[in-house]
Amino acid sequence: MAEDESDQESERLSEELEALAAPGLPAGLPALLRSQYYCRRFCQVVEDYAGRCQVPLPQLQVLQTALCCFTSACVSFPAECEHVQYVLSSLALSFFELLLFFGKDEFYEDPLKDILGSIQECQNLLNKYRNLNLELVTRIIRDGGPWEDPVLQAILKAKPVSQELVNKYLSSENPLFFELRARYLIACERIPEAMALIKSCINHPDISKDLYFHQALFTCLYMSPLEDQLFQEHLLRTDCKSGIEIICNTEKEGKTTLALQLCESFLVPQLQNGDMYCIWDLIFIWSKLQLKSNPSKQVFVDQCYQLLRIATNVRVIFPFMKVIKDEVSCVCFYLIHHSFCDQLK
Repeated sequence: MAEDESDQESERLSEELEALAAPGLPAGLPALLRSQYYCRRFCQVVEDYAGRCQVPLPQLQVLQTALCCFTSACVSFPAECEHVQYVLSSLALSFFELLLFFGKDEFYEDPLKDILGSIQECQNLLNKYRNLNLELVTRIIRDGGPWEDPVLQAILKAKPVSQELVNKYLSSENPLFFELRARYLIACERIPEAMALIKSCINHPDISKDLYFHQALFTCLYMSPLEDQLFQEHLLRTDCKSGIEIICNTEKEGKTTLALQLCESFLVPQLQNGDMYCIWDLIFIWSKLQLKSNPSKQVFVDQCYQLLRIATNVRVIFPFMKVIKDEVSCVCFYLIHHSFCDQLK
């Protein structure tokens, strides 16, 4: 987006957001309802403008205009308003995510320098809301950016650093900020750095409870074929119920091949051990992923047969019976059923 065009967009956005501040609602409407209406429409407008940009800097300029307008508009809103808190947190997280694309040197050059100055000025004016995410973003800006903390640098460069220092640093931020860093590193295929950060988060007593980091570790290990042993070790440490959630989240992100491999990695040991724990869910999810990966009904039936061949518990025939009946036909199941029963004799 050209500079003149970007300025025009910012001006139009500013005018549209300023118009929201006087929406023509009935006189005497409580401040809480006015703030709710404004915040909802504010988010819709900002999302629309930000979606028109494809690169970080113009998106930051949209957020800069949005934050300045919001700061002016919310002067009359109550300090405890949850809608204001939601908007401020959303803006803070969006700012942080976009700042990941910039290095420390760029923080001191325009137009980024001007944008960061606006964020800090608005934070000072919004101090009564005590929004932790916005306060954290301004602190990170003062410290030189999201990559500049010395402990983080040591983690990413695989330098020696005590677990106590690592845990202290990780506890100083919202875990979502580390998730955004990890997602950025994975998207840039900086896998060794991503794995170093993710492993540190998994070793943290509280952040380790967030399943995203376990999902991200599986993603990194999948992208590193030489790490198959680590993949299997982490699989053994992950409960099947958590595994199912990880599989579903992976598929939601469009990574069907990885989701299918994860599903089979959890399913096969259960079949081999005769363990029925989560088996119905695993087989159902596997059937959907298998058909999404390869719509061929014949391939699907063949894969069902191969999995049944390694099963040691006759009861697994029932979930397979259901998915085959739902996806193919009873005739196919009849043939597999007799083959499986002959195998167990």
